[in-house]
Amino acid sequence: GDSEHIFELLRTETSPELRREMIRKLGIMGKEKTGVALVSIYRSEKDASLRRAALDGLFVQNNAHALVEIARAEKDPELKREAVKKLSVMHNREATDYLLELLKD
Repeated sequence: GDSEHIFELLRTETSPELRREMIRKLGIMGKEKTGVALVSIYRSEKDASLRRAALDGLFVQNNAHALVEIARAEKDPELKREAVKKLSVMHNREATDYLLELLKD
């Protein structure tokens, strides 16, 4: 449950497998504790699989707000589709509003 320590290790770890596992651990710790860190990881990470792991973590946290922010800003169609797919199964007003917004476009 030491999210700060895991986040610090993530900055120096080079193994994609270990980094992915650490990102998953952050996801199960809850959005109040690690939501901001996962968004930060998503925005700074270059590896698509690690970005997907951050999306998974935000989904596990039911962090619709962060997923909507990411989907709005994402330029990569695959990653945007992944975020929207996760939002589509969330029972959350902000997620629903965003999906309706997409349908109007």
